[in-house]
Amino acid sequence: ETIGCNYIWEQIHSVQTQYSNSKGEVTRASPRVVDEFDVSGGTRPGINEDSFSEECYNEGPDPGMPVEFPAPDLNNLAEVAKIIHSATAARNHEKVVAALLKKGYLRKLLELFRTVEDLEDAESLAYIFKALKGVVLLNDTNIFEFILSEENVMDVVGALEYDPELTSKQNHRAFLRDSVVFKEVVPITDPNILAKIHQTYRIGYLKDVILARVLDDASFNTLSSLVLFNNVVVALGLQNDPNFFRELFSRLQTHDPDSVEWKDLISFLQELCNIAKFLQPAHRSQLFSTLTSHSILEVLTRAVGVNDAATRLRALDILLACLNQIPGTLRDFLNHQPSHQLFSLLVDGLLTHDQDGIQEQTLEILRLLLDPDSPEQSVNLFLETFYEKYVDQLVAALTHCLTPNSTAADKSKPIQPQGSASTLNLIVELLCFCVRYHSYRIKYYVLRNNVVEKVLKLTQRPERFLVVSAVRFLRTCIGLKDEFYHRYLTKNNLFAPVIEVFLSNGDRYNLLNSAVIEMVDFIRRENIKSLIAHLVEQFGTKLEGINYVDTFQLLKVRYEQHLEGRELQGGGGNGADGGASGGSAPDTSSTAAHPQGFRGMDGRRQRREGRGLDKDEEDYFSTGSDDSDDESPHHPAQPSASGSSERETAARGPLGLVDYRDEEDEPLIGPSRPPSEPETVGHKRGDTNKLKLLPDGEAAPW
Repeated sequence: ETIGCNYIWEQIHSVQTQYSNSKGEVTRASPRVVDEFDVSGGTRPGINEDSFSEECYNEGPDPGMPVEFPAPDLNNLAEVAKIIHSATAARNHEKVVAALLKKGYLRKLLELFRTVEDLEDAESLAYIFKALKGVVLLNDTNIFEFILSEENVMDVVGALEYDPELTSKQNHRAFLRDSVVFKEVVPITDPNILAKIHQTYRIGYLKDVILARVLDDASFNTLSSLVLFNNVVVALGLQNDPNFFRELFSRLQTHDPDSVEWKDLISFLQELCNIAKFLQPAHRSQLFSTLTSHSILEVLTRAVGVNDAATRLRALDILLACLNQIPGTLRDFLNHQPSHQLFSLLVDGLLTHDQDGIQEQTLEILRLLLDPDSPEQSVNLFLETFYEKYVDQLVAALTHCLTPNSTAADKSKPIQPQGSASTLNLIVELLCFCVRYHSYRIKYYVLRNNVVEKVLKLTQRPERFLVVSAVRFLRTCIGLKDEFYHRYLTKNNLFAPVIEVFLSNGDRYNLLNSAVIEMVDFIRRENIKSLIAHLVEQFGTKLEGINYVDTFQLLKVRYEQHLEGRELQGGGGNGADGGASGGSAPDTSSTAAHPQGFRGMDGRRQRREGRGLDKDEEDYFSTGSDDSDDESPHHPAQPSASGSSERETAARGPLGLVDYRDEEDEPLIGPSRPPSEPETVGHKRGDTNKLKLLPDGEAAPW
């Protein structure tokens, strides 16, 4: 800020002057400091611009001396404004404030404003505006209490209408006197509470309208704090009035919900609940207990059911405030209310399309109500009611999201969508929440009602964000890493619609593409074997051409690791059979089917997971060193009578030794091919000549 910069420059210049004088040097004249008071750039006609181009006070009032203002008259307005603007927190802020409040000086300045306004002296009005703006920027609570008082606030607002930077005079006083109407829906007998309400509105108008361009952060925060404190005083004062809430709810019960008076009462109740958020916990709990004792939940049931969207939105806001403060009381009311009227209205509000934000607010309320981590005992009963009576309505909307073609001739035409896209998206969000936090209830409901299949119907909708919602729901089920969901997904082939819409999307880089790729990568990283096998075996051919990411190649590598691990552990059985059985051993026996870039990765994995040599392996390397120089690298070692050499050779891959079976009665024999040797027909996966089981003591044919 200019004032702070001026002060810092004064200090620097003072030190430079003292240092130069101590050496006998002549100091250069300091440059002119920018003066914030210089309003020569004003564009209002009738103001002499040259009169504003005065030299600023490079040195403000002496911090060690008390501040003395000149007499408040027309000749001293410029000097008064400069003294106020020269005040800084580090120097004489408190002294300037004390001088303004001393002997009613600020009141005299406001009286001078009336005289200047009658004279229509534009130049003096601009000085007064700058002076009062500086008074506000002093950011002192005593100053704020004075200028916002009932007898002074209109004069302050009037002086701030003459901003020299604006082309015309503003009419803030006329707006506050004529346009602003105070609605007293319930009579307030305490005059102090009424004064606080009026003052709060004026503070907000001053902060957000009159001085919105010039307020600094400190002054803005101070005014916001005053608004907060006033609201707390008002809420506590109304709470202590024994007759106020009785009269309020009496009017809510007797007035027609379609009348203007009833809507004003709901608006007042909403504002009161919003103010209650800033009360101390004890006072806030006492306030909501008072509201509950006056049957606020019955009133909200009527308000949520009205046709006016604005009233319903206010009622939902009040309901959300009650849920945050008294969740157990609200759940008990929803559980035991006859016909579950409010509960039904909430679910209907989620299923009814609108553009007023009612559905989003209802979704947030249902999420909080369905939160199982709440300590109240009523949560379980509430969840039982939800799953018995209302979740079917949500799933039914998904079931009818598409209109099937009625005749065979119409099958070539695209399926027509049914239902609002935004409504279906919110339903899927709520179901994702249930899957994530309701373990056994939603699990068995999904099994009995084929919920995933119904959600995946959204992949046929033309709205892309609905397709992504369906993928997100599938990803939520997979993310639980629950074998129950894995078996359900593979048994019903529920990846098919997702893969189909992914392939139809092509290589477009959009949210759908990223969502499917992330889901497949999650399956691979978490090593979910049943889903890996299902994806590769069912969709491997369709996905093998996607090479702009390596996700699907890595998925196939992981699948092949599972197969080869089963071959080693299962005695060399058929590779396809082993893949279907869902073995758990990683692939470390061969790199023939791996891409070149993953051999080093597999080698690191083998070195990390490998074990030490046993006695047979040490004997093999110690006795076979003489013949190794004469043999070709790809020739296997000669078998021994016991068959141990064949077993060791088959178990040893081109990257090192791996785990193998310890049973001596089932030797596993097979040649080892170095990485550089091309794969031949006899070495393909599934070739029965690659691995042979031989009786004990019988040598291999090669």
